Amino acid sequence: METTDSALPECPGVAGCVAAVAAVCALAWSCLVTAALPAPASASAPAARFAAERAFVHVRELARTPRPVASAMNASARAYLVATLRSMGLDPQVQTATVQRQSMDNHHNVHVTLATVHNVIVRLPGAARGRAPLLVASHYDSAGDTFGAADAAGSAAMLETLRALRASPPLAGDTVFLFADGDNIGALGEQAFAEQHPLARQVGQTLRFRDLGNLGPAILQDVHGNAGVAIAAWSASPNSRGSSFMREVSSLMPMAPATSSLAALAAPLLQFAAVAGQLGTFDTPALLDRATLQHEGDTMLALVRTLAGSPASTKVEPDQVWFSLPLLGMLHYPAGSIWPVTRITCLLVFGVCLLAMQQSQVEAVDIVKGAFGYALAAGVPLALFYLDGLHGALAQMVALAGPGNGALRFMGAAAALTAAVFIALQRKLCARIGAMAASLGALAWLAAVLVVASWAAPGATYLLAWPVIGAALALAALHAPWVRALPSSVRVKLLLAELAPPVALLVPAARDAYAMPTPFRVHIPLWLLAIFLGLALPLLAVATRRLPARAIMLAGAAALALPGSASTPPPDPPRPNPLVYYKDMPTWSEWWLSSVPELDDWSRRMFPDQPKPRRLVDVFGWDSDDLWYARAARTSVEFPYALLLKNEARPRHIAFDLTSKNSAPNIEMRLQGGKPWRALVNGRELSNDDQIRGWSLSMYGMGGQTLHFAFDLIGDPLLGVHVEERIPGLPEQALPAARPKRAYIPMTGQTVTRDILWFRLGNEIQ
Repeated sequence: METTDSALPECPGVAGCVAAVAAVCALAWSCLVTAALPAPASASAPAARFAAERAFVHVRELARTPRPVASAMNASARAYLVATLRSMGLDPQVQTATVQRQSMDNHHNVHVTLATVHNVIVRLPGAARGRAPLLVASHYDSAGDTFGAADAAGSAAMLETLRALRASPPLAGDTVFLFADGDNIGALGEQAFAEQHPLARQVGQTLRFRDLGNLGPAILQDVHGNAGVAIAAWSASPNSRGSSFMREVSSLMPMAPATSSLAALAAPLLQFAAVAGQLGTFDTPALLDRATLQHEGDTMLALVRTLAGSPASTKVEPDQVWFSLPLLGMLHYPAGSIWPVTRITCLLVFGVCLLAMQQSQVEAVDIVKGAFGYALAAGVPLALFYLDGLHGALAQMVALAGPGNGALRFMGAAAALTAAVFIALQRKLCARIGAMAASLGALAWLAAVLVVASWAAPGATYLLAWPVIGAALALAALHAPWVRALPSSVRVKLLLAELAPPVALLVPAARDAYAMPTPFRVHIPLWLLAIFLGLALPLLAVATRRLPARAIMLAGAAALALPGSASTPPPDPPRPNPLVYYKDMPTWSEWWLSSVPELDDWSRRMFPDQPKPRRLVDVFGWDSDDLWYARAARTSVEFPYALLLKNEARPRHIAFDLTSKNSAPNIEMRLQGGKPWRALVNGRELSNDDQIRGWSLSMYGMGGQTLHFAFDLIGDPLLGVHVEERIPGLPEQALPAARPKRAYIPMTGQTVTRDILWFRLGNEIQ
């Protein structure tokens, strides 16, 4: 049977192609243009209004230093929170709790985290009693190598929100504010609240603020439970942004937040986050956008005033899909609708394929070829960017160019190359099987991807379902006799209209994914471009002879080859001190260590006789990494103090006491040579599984208490227990008198003391 493309309109000519491209670009631009962030309100703003300048005072105080769990800096931040809340006439309570979490990899290696955390909790009474309180949660701790201004932003916004609420009429119901500890070790503070605090069982709705960046609006980044009412309340606020797609993207980030234990409460949860900008060393108060802080605070205050005292829905609904559209605002529907929408989409694609086979004489085998042809045309350019080193090079170029025009130019060049390769390959495919078969094949492939996404990434399904439905309806309409009778220019406009859903959905998704401070922003926009090209294939096929694929490819290659952007780079902030003071009990030695590739002038003084990094075999063995090392002076820092108690053979059982005379905030432990099927500390069961191969433990906030460990094991007669105490900062008495020329982040660098406890059968305990 001869294949024809009678349903597709004829090529509109050069002028028509230019007009089509201009129309698509105009639609894309309208989707990118969003309301500007609110200007930061000054400290003299009305008392009932959220003011970023007032909140920024709290950011500056909290983010003077890093605030890792159980450190003295963490305790200072907590004391500031308590004092500020009391100055408002509130009665904050500090919840001190010990919690644990366990993870196991595919090789049955178990890691246990045990921490004593300190949450600050305050309850703001409402006018009416008996209603489930609203919970507002953020955290105040940070990682140990950053100022953590974005970590402090949520707590600062909560303090300013509380001040504004105190200056306003009472809310309808009670509101509980949770300043959680331990977020950077797995959100253990929230776990402590959810598992051990009596208020957790009373919560009706939850708002969680956990920033992943220091720029841009606070977007709705995650949703749990039947939060439809809460989403509707939020979407009515100005400049509401976010999508369930961003939840899926966030889960791929190396810095992805741990799933909050608050999601397990019997209460709907909305999680907000600023996702743009840079963190790490750039996460300083000076680089935190105050407009971001204002938007986060406005969102928080508006939602608290709307939701406090409102009845929570009792209907069970596992999740939501949410996204915004120009002019229509925020749309959302229950996750239970995902599979019905997916089935409808697949049926529509199947139906339009049957219609084309009947009326356009398209053969089924050609549609299959079109599906594989689309996968090849879209996959080849993406695969090129994943060649060894090329993806990393592109990510590095984007990162070095910064947030300005240079990074956009590199991404635009990658997109141009992807589009050019796609157009060139599809041109050959359309010449062989026909444009209609190629278009239907692309739709069939995208429908198959939708089925997979409905199972693996349900929050992203709206990016495929609604555009594919629109494309299928457009192709079906082109087969209607009365549409075929229309002029070719009108049918081209129909194809243009079919691009409205993918542009309106895919362009904002690419923008938001690209704004995230992570290398993932490099390839996700290219994936979305590949989806758009598949949906635009009918229009591309019409204009295929007029599209200069070679010119697009050359332009993209030239943009990649041009020198970097001339945009002004961000100021170089203080960096973490790269030094480690390492005190090793087995070799009775002290060392200066650093794992960074290059040292600055000051830290280079610590390693005068070492021209390059190399292995410290005496301490770490032959299989260790290269590092800078040099002998250090002995200080008063203590070794871990252990008292060995039991070494029994049948059944294999060991016990020992461990005390940190340094009151180290963090103690790391690892077992070598045995398989502990049961582990306890002070009678608390840490693990109980006879499938365990390797075992390790991270402890935080144990202070100077004596810890009694007991292990039941299977395996080797020789067993080693490696113990490391980790303390923020360096012993000042061991540092050189000359001070560094550049500023380091305060209390960075690390002091580590190590010991190994050996248990051997057949001999005395050593």
